[in-house]
Amino acid sequence: MSLPPITFGGLATGLDTNAMIDALVKVEHRPIDLLQRQQNDLSNKLSLFNQLSSLLGSLRSAAESLSTSAGFFVNQATSSDESVLTATAGSNASTGSHSIIVGSLAYATTQASGTFASTSDLIRQGTLAITVGSTTTNITVDGTNNTLAGLKDAINASGAAVNASIVQVGANSYRLVVNGKTTGAANAVTIDESGLTTGTDALPGFTVTQPAGDASLTVDGIAVSRSTNVVSDVIAGVTLNLKNTSAGPVQVTISNDTDAIKKQIKDFVSAYNSVQSFIHDQTKYDSDNKVAGALIGDSTVQTAQRLLRTAIGGTVSGTFVTLRDIGVTIQEDDTLSVNDTTLDAALAKDAGGVSQVFLDATSGVSTSVMSAVDNLTSTSTGLLTAKINGTQSSIDDLSESMATKETSLENFQQELTRKFAALEALVSQLKSQGQYLTQQLASLPRIS
Repeated sequence: MSLPPITFGGLATGLDTNAMIDALVKVEHRPIDLLQRQQNDLSNKLSLFNQLSSLLGSLRSAAESLSTSAGFFVNQATSSDESVLTATAGSNASTGSHSIIVGSLAYATTQASGTFASTSDLIRQGTLAITVGSTTTNITVDGTNNTLAGLKDAINASGAAVNASIVQVGANSYRLVVNGKTTGAANAVTIDESGLTTGTDALPGFTVTQPAGDASLTVDGIAVSRSTNVVSDVIAGVTLNLKNTSAGPVQVTISNDTDAIKKQIKDFVSAYNSVQSFIHDQTKYDSDNKVAGALIGDSTVQTAQRLLRTAIGGTVSGTFVTLRDIGVTIQEDDTLSVNDTTLDAALAKDAGGVSQVFLDATSGVSTSVMSAVDNLTSTSTGLLTAKINGTQSSIDDLSESMATKETSLENFQQELTRKFAALEALVSQLKSQGQYLTQQLASLPRIS
């Protein structure tokens, strides 16, 4: 690392030339200081613009969740006997009640071998065939796996749609159990031991302990059967989880989950308020402290505020016409307030009518807010996006300008240092000449 030359100013002239150079450089640095302050101001604004963009993105997400029936309506399903079945409802389920009787559950096949005294007892060798539905898997049994434990491992490694395990029935009593992975009569498991022909050791002796079977149930008087205990294609939008058979009908009721719908509306209001509060804070003037918000007077921010005000002020046709009708009102600071009593009553009276305030394709709040946000934050045409890009470009331009001026200032300082050094050298030379002349004059004889 090279070090700058050490200079001692003023040795000849008696002037503090270093201080003079510093003062001159400081004066010349003022334009750079001004550019730096401008850049700092722009950097602060850029940060605020990005924060606003992020808040608008959250608002759009909240609006989008309320922009379709599937997103707006949250349904719930209740069962009158959850020991028999439970139910869940999607947004496409129709409200109403259904009577369900569970006659039988769906089962997978279970087969168990004969009893063996040890897991290391030998099994006859050959080929064991396991068929699940219409798919057969052949398993080779040879000297490497012809024990009860070895056969278990071979079955599990075969890729057949079964699980094998060993159950200890009692002292010196073990059985190999094979369970099908999939319920339903169409997925029944059969085990063919006829290919085990090598040697005289015992055959496994598999027998069916639980046959595969379909679930049978009666839904609103209609008998149906399914291969699984999770039934999602009988009642549209409803999934039934069968747990047990029932002696009588179980009532499954589908209804709107108004608490969940209300939460989504409140989430939207919260996201909207976050945007408006941010804009208010950054554009207000504190008259007591005479401090203006960093974005006061910014046209893009003013446009954003105007677009959002317009977006939530539309009217639709139906039971409820505006946000005010469902208990959401605009405050003086442009934020929204929710009257829980009014909103609860509206949802209880006509949840579909409440949804139209948001879902209406022409003037719905969700549609309008999403459009307003897109006008601001679209990658290609968004007003706020253009503002962010323009601000960043200005910051970059200032960086280049400052770098250029810094280089010029360094050259200016070096030139001053050179000139003052030359001045010092000249003064020093003149002083030396003066001293020499003084000495010569002093040596001349005096004239009396």
